[in-house]
Amino acid sequence: MAETKEKQSVVDLIFSAPFLLGLVGVGCMVYGVADGFRVMQFFFGVCIVIGSVLLHLIRKKDWDAHWAAMDQAREAHEKRAAEEAEKKK
Repeated sequence: MAETKEKQSVVDLIFSAPFLLGLVGVGCMVYGVADGFRVMQFFFGVCIVIGSVLLHLIRKKDWDAHWAAMDQAREAHEKRAAEEAEKKK
């Protein structure tokens, strides 16, 4: 898995969606605290940071392997269903 994964440059990591969303969330939190602790700004900043972390974790998952496993399970199910249909005839 590590061999097939391409190494990302630092610039690609900095301008990735999760990182930029995290910066927006931190900016919202800082603005909320600096502007007399506006609770809603701080709350939305926390939500954005949590969302960016979840986005990073979801994008990190190997979805190709997941879909390959799902296809194998579907094909096995279809094969069993076809065999049962043949037995009923």
